Parts: sequence; C-alpha cells; structure tokens
Amino acid sequence: MATPIESLLNLKKWEEDEAKNRFAMRLKELAVEEGILARLEQDYALSAQKVKNCSDEPKTIDKLQELLVFIEGLLYRIHSQEEVIKIKGLEVERARLLLTEATKERKTFEKLDERQKDIIKKDMERKEQKITDEHASARHGRKQGGETG
Repeated sequence: MATPIESLLNLKKWEEDEAKNRFAMRLKELAVEEGILARLEQDYALSAQKVKNCSDEPKTIDKLQELLVFIEGLLYRIHSQEEVIKIKGLEVERARLLLTEATKERKTFEKLDERQKDIIKKDMERKEQKITDEHASARHGRKQGGETG
C-alpha cells in the first residue's frame, strides 16, 4: 500500500515528466522558428547578390523594382520572424523554470519519502525488538519458575 507521501511523490514525478515534455516541445518549436529565420536570411543574401549583379548588367527598371519590393518583403518577414523567436525564447525560458521547479519538488518529496521510510523501518525494528525482549523475558521467567517449583 502506498503511503500518502509516495502518492504525492508519484504525482510530482508525473508533473516533472510533463514539464520535461513541455520543455522539449518548446525547444523544438524554437528550433523550427530559427530554421525559418535562417532560410529567410539566406533568401535575403541571395536577393541582395542579385541586386548587385543587376547593377552590372543592363536590366529593366521594372525587374530591379520587383526585386527591391521582394527584398523589402523579406526584411519585413525577417523582422517578424525575429519577434516570433523572441516570444518562443521566452516560452522556452518559462518551460525551463517550470521544469526546474518540478524537479526541486520531486527531489523534496523523494527526501520526505526516504525519511518516512526510515521512520517506519526504525519503528518496525523497535516493535520487533520489543517482541523479542518480551519473548526472552517470558522464557527467562519460565526457566526461573521451573527451577524454584
């Protein structure tokens, strides 16, 4: 039969596992968003290179303007993606703090559980010793009673 502390300890272990899963999910989400940003920055670098190349060869103004509008859109998306990453970073940090707190609580309950088990073990040892002493005393009393009678 589980003691109340063991039940709470199991709950704390479950909460810690949930916190680990949330933290892992937040890290994965952040990595995905960082990957999107990296691709956007790569697209920006390629587009900037195209603008440089356009200045070397005769192109129509329309093509150049189209490319500049595309670059402008990329810059906006890059800025937006950086904001998303900041938010995801905060979510990761919150998940990390929750995981740290859950781990501390689990460890605290593990210590309490160990203390309770030690107390129960010592109590059982005392009871066993008392029973052993009572049996020894009863045997000793019978021996003495048998010698005088």
